[in-house]
Amino acid sequence: MFYGNLSALVQKDFKRMLGFSGISHAGFVLFGLLTLSSQGYATSLYYIIGYAAMNLACFLVVCTVAPSGKNLAIEDFTGLHQRSPLLAVILAIGLFALAGIPPFVGFTGKFMLLVSAFKQGHVLAVVLAAINTAIAIYYYLSVVRVAYCSDPEGATMQVAPGTLTTAVSLLLLLVIVAMGILPGAFLNLTSTAIGTIL
Repeated sequence: MFYGNLSALVQKDFKRMLGFSGISHAGFVLFGLLTLSSQGYATSLYYIIGYAAMNLACFLVVCTVAPSGKNLAIEDFTGLHQRSPLLAVILAIGLFALAGIPPFVGFTGKFMLLVSAFKQGHVLAVVLAAINTAIAIYYYLSVVRVAYCSDPEGATMQVAPGTLTTAVSLLLLLVIVAMGILPGAFLNLTSTAIGTIL
């Protein structure tokens, strides 16, 4: 987890930052597996689904801002709130969720996984995970700061997401918020899925 977060911390390329941060999120998934229980596995699956929604929301913004597929530096999001308020909101919520800020799924998932690991006696691991979360909050929110608190120099091209992009983004935001606020309903689904496997 430290390797992923410290590597993400120094990245200038946004995709690489998300890639390295994924290592840290994999560490959180392992907390559920450490419990060796069906409930722990269900919580890990819940987190995986939430992580997919959070990451897809961020990559949706990348693909819209840079449709040619080029890699975006973090500074390329400068003034995004002016160029496309919708994309700026999608990016911010996706990053808030990845950082583990309530009421989004990232917070709920991490909280349940850490509580479960703590009850199993993995106190040191929980403390280290909390430190990693603090590191992640810093670099995730630094991107939000660039998008909202930095004004672009000179004239900039407006970014207008299409109808499909808008619909998909709103669906992803709904999933991110709903999974964070109503985890029980989604845990029932993941528990059922795990039950059919075990």
